[in-house]
Amino acid sequence: KLFNKILLTSSMILAITGCSNNPPLKSSVNVPKVSELKALSDRNAIALEWNLVDKQNIAGYYIQRSEDNKDYKQIVKIENRYVTHWTDVDLQPSKSYFYKISTFTDKGVPSFATLKRVSTAKTISPISYIADSGLRVKGMVKFIFRPSQNERVVGYYIEKFKDKSGKWERIATLKPRLRAEFIDKNLIDGQIYKYRVISFTFDGLESKPSKVVSIKTLSKPKIVTGLKVTTNLPKEIKLSWAKIANMSEYLIYSSDSQDGNYNLLARTKNSSFIDKIGKDGVSRYYKVTSLDKYGIESVKPKNPVMGSTLDIPLKPIVSIDKGDNTITFTLSSSDQRAEKYRIVREGGEKSIKYLNVKSGFQDKKLKPKIRYNYKVYSVDKYGLVSKPTELEVTF
Repeated sequence: KLFNKILLTSSMILAITGCSNNPPLKSSVNVPKVSELKALSDRNAIALEWNLVDKQNIAGYYIQRSEDNKDYKQIVKIENRYVTHWTDVDLQPSKSYFYKISTFTDKGVPSFATLKRVSTAKTISPISYIADSGLRVKGMVKFIFRPSQNERVVGYYIEKFKDKSGKWERIATLKPRLRAEFIDKNLIDGQIYKYRVISFTFDGLESKPSKVVSIKTLSKPKIVTGLKVTTNLPKEIKLSWAKIANMSEYLIYSSDSQDGNYNLLARTKNSSFIDKIGKDGVSRYYKVTSLDKYGIESVKPKNPVMGSTLDIPLKPIVSIDKGDNTITFTLSSSDQRAEKYRIVREGGEKSIKYLNVKSGFQDKKLKPKIRYNYKVYSVDKYGLVSKPTELEVTF
């Protein structure tokens, strides 16, 4: 049978020299030729077999190859007349090749050639079905494909189109043959990615690429709008914003400066939040994002919104009239926030505090030649106390 042993033995390899593009000597009709040339083709190789020309003056065989039956090049010189098999490798699938074989004498004179046209086998079929799996997870896509039915296939190359370079890049190898899905991770939200699959055989033969599957990652949720923050609440800042349908959560970010780093402050399912600061007159900048059910976060707004806790009232305006051992105070608020006043007196026998003072007040039974020091504070409706207005009075 043809090609019981298609691979060359070590003795055969020693009998074959390298290729030469130099044509052999002029053919002679007196040199016996190969009478029968047979071939067996694979997808990337062609094995040749011929009848033994067992003549004493025959030294071996020339083999030439052409792709168009016109331009022939010598590809091997076999210097052993007993060799009757040779394999041409690294060929292209689904392509015709023309071969000529000639004997040559011990003086290098060739016979007339015997011609054979041989076609390599067709390449393996490309993947016939590839599709988006429908999986929707943050930063991830998944596609499935129909495995090759060719048992020579041992795996698949996954290629991804790179927009920056405009080229396909091989990003993964899948094995074994029946594996039929691919998951790509760490992707950008709201982007379209293109993929294709190439089958390969155990001997390195590749199919043509499959059709391209385009998959878009989940888009980011809508940006949060309508953020409002307070500036008139004591020791806290209240935030509120427009509610977005089907959002699972909102994330509040804050910074002590407009252009500073915005760190995650809190998460809430509501469209409002109270930042319990606990200090007066503190400013803070805020940005709020939304988070959907897939865990995808919206883009942070470009511009923050500034809120602040209510600062303490301004010092009160104080005027006095001195009478007989009496001081009459007239009090007013420069920022109109004072609901009452607090007066602390130092001097005399002991310190005295007058709480809940209204706009008019008299301090009586004061002693002469005693220096009295007064500190007067404004107190607003939240109980915030101003810095003092200080006075010194002596009778």
